[in-house]
Amino acid sequence: MNQNSNPNNYSYNQEPLHEPVEVDATFSRNLLGHCRPIAFRTQSGREVQITEIGLIHPKYDGLKTTFAFDVTDGATDYRLTLDTESLNWYLDYEGDRYV
Repeated sequence: MNQNSNPNNYSYNQEPLHEPVEVDATFSRNLLGHCRPIAFRTQSGREVQITEIGLIHPKYDGLKTTFAFDVTDGATDYRLTLDTESLNWYLDYEGDRYV
């Protein structure tokens, strides 16, 4: 679909920008997935409280593993990615647009 003919102005076939974010998370052996993000802050200072975690997607690239967390604050959906090698978090997706 051509973006010019897209009435909702959604983004299609775009690579996420991989924006660094600060994430508050809990770690526990008793929780499914062991790591659960509970809030994050963008570089602009916006704070988002996570109310629900959807799917957790592991991605393997040789010995490197990253985890993508589909989360919501109740109003907007987000995808956070944890790089387990560097322990850095990234915001890859927000709502119906890539950030």
